[in-house]
Amino acid sequence: MFTEVRKGYEQASIKTSQRPNQGIVETLTNLRERSLLYIDESAYENSDRILPLNGNQPTLAKFRVQDNDLPHILESLRTATMISHLDLRYNRITDEGASMIADYLTNDQFLLILNLKGNDIHRKGAQSLANALKVNTTLTSLSMADNGIGKEGGMAFAETLQINITLEHLNLGNCDLEMDSLIALLTILRYNPSLKSIDLSRPIPQYQHSNWMDDIAIHIAHMLEKNNVLQELHVQKFEIRDHGFMWICEKMQHNQSLLFLDLSCNRITRDSAVYLASMLEKCGLLRLNLAFNRLENEGAGHLATALLQSNSKLRSLDIRSNNVKGDGLCSIADAVKFNSALTELFIWGNIHEERACLAIENLLTIHRFEPEHLDVTPYRVDARTYLAESPNTLDKYAYWKQVEPSLRIQPTVDRTSSSERA
Repeated sequence: MFTEVRKGYEQASIKTSQRPNQGIVETLTNLRERSLLYIDESAYENSDRILPLNGNQPTLAKFRVQDNDLPHILESLRTATMISHLDLRYNRITDEGASMIADYLTNDQFLLILNLKGNDIHRKGAQSLANALKVNTTLTSLSMADNGIGKEGGMAFAETLQINITLEHLNLGNCDLEMDSLIALLTILRYNPSLKSIDLSRPIPQYQHSNWMDDIAIHIAHMLEKNNVLQELHVQKFEIRDHGFMWICEKMQHNQSLLFLDLSCNRITRDSAVYLASMLEKCGLLRLNLAFNRLENEGAGHLATALLQSNSKLRSLDIRSNNVKGDGLCSIADAVKFNSALTELFIWGNIHEERACLAIENLLTIHRFEPEHLDVTPYRVDARTYLAESPNTLDKYAYWKQVEPSLRIQPTVDRTSSSERA
């Protein structure tokens, strides 16, 4: 099939008297031998349905896909109906190329997953793609991460989500979203019937609004209270503080659909960690990411109390780089001895005093965790115990690996409904 795609691409190029892109030809020629080494092939049941033209692989490093290559690529896909995943990450596609892709999506009925991460798409390109999704009824996953689509692009996708009921995964992380577009997206998400995961990480701070982070956090909280479809939410680098986190914890008590909440790289401190217990007791979360905040020992103590007394559902907890010292890590270690539900724990980047190192070593000794489900490994030097960072399963939660569940062998989180889990 990939031979047919290559031939179709070359013929389309010849028709327009344009020399075929050498990198694309080489990629399509040696796809099985080389290119699939640079995607997570093991994550897909039908890897022959993926067309990986991502510019970070060797065959395309010097010949990245540009706008003038897209008409020929898209022309070859019109007959290759088995292709359901088009990976165009890290190329040189601009607004003009995005418009071409949008025209293709308007009439396409086969593409399920489109990855445009790390290109040069801005407002006009985002608006073209958003308009195409108003009529497209096939695409289920779109990544626009690391493209500067700005406020207007975010508003265009918010408008699309009022109409589109097919899209299930949307990545708008690092897209320079501003306050107005965030509020629009979060408002629409209260009632969107299809979206299962969204990444809104790293918006542009609105310092002219002194309490902008609290306003956005309140909108996040109200969305979580109303939405009963969303399963993954990534809101990294939002500058969420204690007041906003309190609202999120309060409203999450009414949410049973969200399984993965990513609040890393915010400004959550020990003062608001006390609200975790009531949230975890009532919500359906399976994974909570609080990495790179400021929980410290007291916050870790509140979290340990929540694990010990309130929560029986949480499977994975990430508290890396929270300035937690020996007492806090020991309290977490003691709590998980009695909480049998937690299967993954990530603590690297905290202050590993020896008593904490011994507590973590004891968890491995009693086989409380599988070694790959902890991000640290104990070792001894001069009769003292230390912790080193170790290979783990944390990378499977990276958003760029979030794709259509039917094409994954191992889903990153349990996506069954809360009633089925019960």
